[in-house]
Amino acid sequence: MKQLQGIIFDLDGTLVSSSLDFPAIKREIGCPADADVLTYLKTQPEDVQKAAMDVIHRHERLDAESCEWIPGARAFVEACHHQGIPMAIVTRNSLKSSQAKIERNSIPIERVITRENSKPKPDPSALLQVAEEFGLPPESMLMVGDYRYDLEAGRNANMKSCLVNFTTLPDYSHLADYTFEHFGMLHRAMFGN
Repeated sequence: MKQLQGIIFDLDGTLVSSSLDFPAIKREIGCPADADVLTYLKTQPEDVQKAAMDVIHRHERLDAESCEWIPGARAFVEACHHQGIPMAIVTRNSLKSSQAKIERNSIPIERVITRENSKPKPDPSALLQVAEEFGLPPESMLMVGDYRYDLEAGRNANMKSCLVNFTTLPDYSHLADYTFEHFGMLHRAMFGN
């Protein structure tokens, strides 16, 4: 892992806690339980999309008010910063709620891409954009996340992917190049201490 030169993080469930209840959100906006919310909304009329986004924004705003650093995440980000490793956040969240979470927790990562300014993960567009901005080949970067979309986006961008923050390996763990139950393990693998 020491050969990795840049890191992209997911936000919710990766760097900060999240209490978003996706089944409840789906029920409230009429999204089928097995569908991706953002993909589903693209198929709906404009007025339905707007009403659904209002619901999603309300849930995200409430979630932003209570989020905290995931244990070990702050120390890992600070170690990356100290080592001069460029970092970015790519999230399916809105810009407004992402900024609120970043400000609430004083996350020292300036480059943030949200669903408003790029195609959402698992599309690799945002990851490739970050690699280009950092002047790094995608294969020298690591995508760190807690969900399948993060891992799929990493694979789609030809980046190494890292699954972090789990108690039981999920059924999509095979998509990850690295799996760590918590940030302490990732920290040791990356920095040796």
